[in-house]
Amino acid sequence: MEKYDIVIIGGGPAGVTVAEQIRKENKNVSVCILSHEKVLPYYRLKLGYYLQNPIDEKFFLKSSDWYKANNIRLMLNSRVKECIFEEKVAFLEGKKIHWDYLVIASGSKPYLPEHLLNEKTQNFVFTFRNYNDLLLLQKRLSQVNKVVIVGAGLLGLELASALEGKKITIIELSERILPKQLDDVASFLLKDYVEKKGIEIILGTKIENIETCRNGLEIVLSNGQPTYCDLLIFSAGVVPNTEFIKSPENILNSKKGIEVNYKMQTKISNVYACGDVAYIDGQNPGTWTFALESAKIVAKNILGFETFYQNMPLPYFLKAFGLEIVSAGDMQNLQDANILEFLDKRKMIYKKFVVKNNKLTAYLLLNDTKTHLQLSKFLNNHVDIKLLENLLK
Repeated sequence: MEKYDIVIIGGGPAGVTVAEQIRKENKNVSVCILSHEKVLPYYRLKLGYYLQNPIDEKFFLKSSDWYKANNIRLMLNSRVKECIFEEKVAFLEGKKIHWDYLVIASGSKPYLPEHLLNEKTQNFVFTFRNYNDLLLLQKRLSQVNKVVIVGAGLLGLELASALEGKKITIIELSERILPKQLDDVASFLLKDYVEKKGIEIILGTKIENIETCRNGLEIVLSNGQPTYCDLLIFSAGVVPNTEFIKSPENILNSKKGIEVNYKMQTKISNVYACGDVAYIDGQNPGTWTFALESAKIVAKNILGFETFYQNMPLPYFLKAFGLEIVSAGDMQNLQDANILEFLDKRKMIYKKFVVKNNKLTAYLLLNDTKTHLQLSKFLNNHVDIKLLENLLK
């Protein structure tokens, strides 16, 4: 039997940040990270880059020496099968791990419609969210030309950018690109820019059926339009990784995510959650920033430094097709708002600031993001309109 003061399920950025923050505050408590992956924890946001580049040390969050130097037990290839909360034990294959405190940072997995999968189609349908997905796609890319990506979200667009050179079609259920992060102007500009690079974007539709055809797939869309591809990649929506939670103490919500309070604590006092698996006020921001911030809060509360999550609008970042986009705050609810905008179509620069009651409630930066850090300090705070006007230039 192995026992640790703090056991962390998940080797993503949230889980590693919990361990790192704990070591900054306390050198003595024992810490164990359980990761189901076979490689060191890595930057998931960099998966697209490594599709066509060799993996190097920049891919990983920390070196193996870092875990040893900080006396953090990292157990790779260690998938948790079940947790018994009242006994404070996690069951792995042939092993039990006991804890005093448990941190669930197990992340999420891509949504994949099961009705579209069968023995004939499974070799043509992929997801792209982890290291194993990366390896599988690397093997297939040299053999394919036409790729269909389902989902024009942040990860879908980054993936399409990484696959430039292939014939790419993006299928999106929404009527425009990134409807939560962008306004109509930015969505139109981005769509037009991407399409000029030879990428087809089909909006307002979804896949109804797929069939194998000529060593590829024939896809029937809900708008009746047929299309063909050598490879189909789903990047539309995620599902929390909580299959190991089978205890009667139900800490899951209707979306199978883990409900937490503002201390990132579940209703079981010694169990915390952070990152993609954690839902606060019934929602999960699903951003890199939230993963890191929620993890730091978990670590501090476990160590007795009472800390609360500040429900601030978190920025979204996109780097794709040679463009950079930063979006923060609510870009949709613009009633009674003062809007400041700047557009330079030739340089593909667009800026938009939303001010309500003299407070900056949202901002959007397309292809000129140097003012992001300055703007982030004003978000949801009083701001001088003249200052914002100067930042538009």
